[in-house]
Order: sequence, then structure tokens, then C-alpha cells
Amino acid sequence: MAKHKPKKLLTLTVEKMPEESEQQYAAWLLYCEAGSQKKTMDYWDKVGQTLGEVGVDFVLRLGKKPSHTTIENWSKKYRWPERRDLRLEEELVELKDKVDRFRKKRKYLVTELLIQSVAKVQKQLKQAPVSILELKYLWEMHRTEYDESTGKTEVSHRIDESEQVPPTDKDQELGREIDTAIKKYYDKQR
Repeated sequence: MAKHKPKKLLTLTVEKMPEESEQQYAAWLLYCEAGSQKKTMDYWDKVGQTLGEVGVDFVLRLGKKPSHTTIENWSKKYRWPERRDLRLEEELVELKDKVDRFRKKRKYLVTELLIQSVAKVQKQLKQAPVSILELKYLWEMHRTEYDESTGKTEVSHRIDESEQVPPTDKDQELGREIDTAIKKYYDKQR
């Protein structure tokens, strides 16, 4: 009885695989863009029209359109769906790295702007009164970039009825004192 030698699976790569022709590799690239074997066959003839000058080289690599059966065989032999998934994973990692670099750069720029604005405010304080509003906004931007709170409060999206109790006499007295202090502060500003 003859033993069947199991087929050796090729190591997956998004690059041209061993024994894969230029046409087969170009067909796989088209498959990655098309998403299915049927669409790959449909796109084959249109690729030169849609890609313009870039497509000329690609069309030459694609060559004459093979039969549907040939495409199926290439897909099995070179594991097109698995390679496409690998390619997507690699692109996702690259995109995540790009987003991370963008966020780091943005944090740096906001921090740098804050430092420059603080220096500007320090110079202006020596010459004339300064509005601190710009500095406050920059500080909040800085804190936001680092995912830190910009205030002393925490937003809650629910109300716990058991916590809803009327203020005590002491709470009311404290509230009146705070109101008086705020009124005095604004009276001095006028």
C-alpha cells in the first residue's frame, strides 16, 4: 500500500511566496482589494482603467486573465484568505502605531504650547494685568490630552434617590457664607 505524503503548508507571508509567480502574486494583491474570488475575476479587466499610470505596471504583472478554476487553485495553494487576514492584521498594527505616534505628538505640542503661554503670561504680569482665561483653557487642554480630570467634580449619569436629602441647618448656613464670600469678591472686582 502506498503512503500518501502530506502536503507541506507554505509559511504565510504578505510578500511573494516561494514558487509563486509574479502573476499569481499580483492576482493575490487584487484579491486582497476585491475581497473575493468572484470580484477578483470581475476586477481583472477593469484594473488598468481604475489605477491609471500606476495600474500599467500592475496590469502587466497580472497578464492574461486565467480561468475561474485556475484562480481557485491559486487561492488554495497560496492560502489567499489566510494571507489576506495576515495582511489586514499587519496593516492594523501599522495604523495603531501611527495613531499612537500622532497622539504622542499632539500631547507634546499641547504641552509645549502651555509652557510658551505660561512664559508669555509671566512676562505680561510684569507689564500689565492679564486675563488668565487663555491659560486656564490651555491647562484644561493639557490635562485632557493626558486623560486627567479638568475639575474637582465627577459626572454621574444617574441619581440615587436615597442620597437625595434636604440640607441640614448647618449646610444652609455654610451655603449662605459661601454666597456672601462670592458676592464680596465680585463687589471688589467692580
